Amino acid sequence: MKSRLLRVITLLALSLSVFTACDSNNGGEVLPAEDGFFIVNEGAFNGGNASLSYYSRATNEVSNYVFETTNDGLPLGDQAQSMTVVGNRGYIVVQNSAKIEVINSETFELVTTINEGLPSPRYFMAVSDEKAYVTDWGADGTTGTIKVIDLIENTVIKSIETDQGPNEMTFANGKVFVGHNGGSGGYSNTVSIVDPETDALSSIEVGDNPSQLVADADDNIWVTSGGYTVYAFDNEGNYLGIDSANSRPGYLARIEGEQVTEKINAEVIGTGPGHLAVSTDGNTLYVGYKSAVYRMETSSTSFPEEAFIDKSFYGLGVDPANGNILGGEALNFSSAGTVYRYSATGDLIEEYTTGVAPNGFAF
Repeated sequence: MKSRLLRVITLLALSLSVFTACDSNNGGEVLPAEDGFFIVNEGAFNGGNASLSYYSRATNEVSNYVFETTNDGLPLGDQAQSMTVVGNRGYIVVQNSAKIEVINSETFELVTTINEGLPSPRYFMAVSDEKAYVTDWGADGTTGTIKVIDLIENTVIKSIETDQGPNEMTFANGKVFVGHNGGSGGYSNTVSIVDPETDALSSIEVGDNPSQLVADADDNIWVTSGGYTVYAFDNEGNYLGIDSANSRPGYLARIEGEQVTEKINAEVIGTGPGHLAVSTDGNTLYVGYKSAVYRMETSSTSFPEEAFIDKSFYGLGVDPANGNILGGEALNFSSAGTVYRYSATGDLIEEYTTGVAPNGFAF
């Protein structure tokens, strides 16, 4: 990546655009990025201000807007949801622009755009050198499918129907696990399990709207959900609060094989766990919960009493090169965000200014 860094610094300097302050999830071997990592900046919905940043380990600096700067001012698009690095290619999923931008991960140069057959793409996972899956919410925001991508031709070649709102994916025991959070206004209580050899799909019930998930060292799957919250209103439409009788708490669940073997419910309805990351050795979970990050061993049967990092993040990740914990803070969807880098012991190392709404990381 040294050639990439030199190229980007030169281009950014010429344009006066240098600003300094989810996980590749592939089915195959994942190697840490030796020279740095990408930061996905979602931008505002309908704002067209999504962007890509790059953190350099050599300089300990973040360069912002690297996609636009490298590609003659071409905007990344509207609502960048995620990015995955596969070999020397980076696949940036831009949901509201209904496309995937494919870049050379060494130079940041645009290779091609996949913009047909993807009405509302969310997350990308390569399952072989020639094939990838992309979760998609459909044009209505709830119609769930998994799109099959030919990585040689960079085209959508198949669509697998799923439950509503397929979201994040992870790989374990030769299968792809997909959480369904209901999409935009929908509902699901399932995790799909896909055989990447045949594209055959099965599902298991987990609980209300499972969304983020990771695999641990034992190939168990951990899933978070914010739960199911019903709000009460009077006859005049005035808000009365949460209807506790008809609401259900969020949870953190463990799936072993294809069975739910542990389910830790949130203490309060409406404050369920959200963001989820796993340590480099696969034995420790980092859970966004109650406006903080909690650290849990994979043998845990309850949430810790004390927060590990007393801060709420819009994006959460673990750097596979060194185990650092990465948190993205959105602040709002019109101004620059911030990324924080912590040691594995929870000590703040550094913070960096990024683009609007940093929501994830790619290595």
